[in-house]
Amino acid sequence: MDEARRFIANETDRSEDFIEKTDTALVGLAAQLLDTTAAETIILLTTDKPAGRAAEALLSNHGFSDQIEYRYASEDYLETITAAEFQ
Repeated sequence: MDEARRFIANETDRSEDFIEKTDTALVGLAAQLLDTTAAETIILLTTDKPAGRAAEALLSNHGFSDQIEYRYASEDYLETITAAEFQ
């Protein structure tokens, strides 16, 4: 999560202190799911482009290059989907 915070801060030209914890938590959760083999692949839908790029870059650096994909999604779209659609 620290790496994700630094990545996002560098990409957005903001201080690490102003990076939302939820953005870095998404990257951390994806790493944990892949590391424990709870998931074989992850598609991260987010409205936060820097967080998505951080997930792809950092997880690729840690050996999960073919297992993570980031897709930008609008807030309107994210508000319409349900968990049932992913089962």
